[in-house]
This record gives sequence, C-alpha cells and structure tokens, in this order.
Amino acid sequence: MQSHAYSGFRWPGYTVGASIRGGGGMFGSSLGQGNPLVTGYRFVERGGFISGFVVGGIFYLLGATAASMPDSTSVSTSSYVRTNASGQTERVTTTTYTATSTRSAAEREAALAAAEESAKGLVAYRQQSFELDVFTRKWFGADLGDARGYRMNFLFTVYTGKRFILEGGFGFGDVSAIVPGKDILVEEKYVGIPVRFIVPWGPFYAQAAVDLNFRGLDFGLLADDEIETREVDGRRMRVDPVRPIPLTISVNAMLWRLHLSVGVETARPWTGQFGYVATAGARF
Repeated sequence: MQSHAYSGFRWPGYTVGASIRGGGGMFGSSLGQGNPLVTGYRFVERGGFISGFVVGGIFYLLGATAASMPDSTSVSTSSYVRTNASGQTERVTTTTYTATSTRSAAEREAALAAAEESAKGLVAYRQQSFELDVFTRKWFGADLGDARGYRMNFLFTVYTGKRFILEGGFGFGDVSAIVPGKDILVEEKYVGIPVRFIVPWGPFYAQAAVDLNFRGLDFGLLADDEIETREVDGRRMRVDPVRPIPLTISVNAMLWRLHLSVGVETARPWTGQFGYVATAGARF
C-alpha cells in the first residue's frame, strides 16, 4: 500500500494557502539589528502543466533558434569617395553581413519537428511541480507582514522510490522586506536551482529544501563598496542586499484536504541565524 503522502506526489493536485516566516531565516537581515516578519500566499501545483508548459516552451524556442541559425557568418566592408550636394568630398563606407547555411529546408524542418516533439513531451510530463509564493504587507486585509515580492520554483522529479523522492529544477524571485523599528530594507534577488529531498511516511513527509542562489555563491564574503539607500513609503532606508542559500527542514502533513507544514530554516548557519516557517493550505 502506498502512503497517502507518497500518492500525493504522484497524482495531480493543487494547494492554495498562506505562509508565514520569522526570525533569521530565508529573509533574515545580515546586519544583526532584527528581522522582518514575512507573510504571504502560497500556490503549489503537482503533476499539473505549468512547469512542463514553461520549460517545454523554452526548449522549443531554443530548438527553433538553433534550427534557423546559419552555419557560418562573415562581415565585409567597402568604401568609396563621393561629392555631396554642397560640393564637399566624403567617404561612404558600407558594411555587409553574410550568413551561409548548408542545411536544406527539409533538414531545418526536421530539426523544428524534433524540437516540437520534445517540447510536447515536457508539457505532457506529469512528474513535476510548481511553487509560487506571493508576499504582501496586507495579509488577509490586515497590516501584518513586512515584505513584498514573489518567489517561484519549477521542479521536476529526479528520482522517486519507496523511501524517498528527489526533485530539482530552476527558480527566480524578488523580495524586499522592512526590518520592524529600523530603517533597513532587506532585499533578496533569487535566480537559482531548488533541490528537494522528500521522505514520505503515511500521511506525513519530511522535506529538506535547498535553494542554490547563483547570486549568493560568494557566501557573504564579498561586500558592496557603497551603502545603498532607498526611499520606501516616505522613509529613507538602508538596503541590505542579502543573497542567501537557504536550507529549510520541515515536517508536512497531508490530512484529507489539508496540507500543513512547519519547519526551521537558515540562510547563514555559520552565524547562528535561524528562523521558522509555517504554511497551511487546502488541497484539491
């Protein structure tokens, strides 16, 4: 018998809910003067079409570009002297770009057809998921929360077995958050590779999540030479450009139509900064 959590990863499903983060986790300030409270809404799609559609579309565009590219290019210039209407002598230079393709029209069409079939396969692939977090300072209509922005991940199953599931993909995002009581604006720009290690057990599963942010590969060793400031809501704030590579360890429960999660996360474990994350959503 497959566990309820394991089945939830193998069959199409959607989760819509809310999330809250606090402490020195993913969006914790690196200045040691407090941390923002991050609230928002969360949408998760498993076995749907969003990730496959996006990746398949990108793959098709790349294939179409490769199929239409010439095999070689050359640049030549020529010039001549002429007399203009004012009686002045001027030199006119002409630059000619030449593209040469040795492939026939049938070969280019075959390459396009191969790219199209591959893209269709990615769109139809159902072992994938999509995660979208939208952060707001107006959480359910209340002034609760210090962050604005979004974060999204496109994930594909790398390995699935009876004991654990491994997922990987790509993601990007842009989040800014105000540290309460301080003129500090935490800014996180994310472009990277998310990795998920999942262990299902009955209606529960444990998950270790790492988001390898390409903008944070210096591990905080490189500091900006100048301090950036920005005006936010009429206040001049210092920008804290964090580039975390967060690790989140969470326990999740899939109870009937509910998906509950609580975990601990850190972006800078070597400094002792840890935070918490909790989410609750409805599955359908």
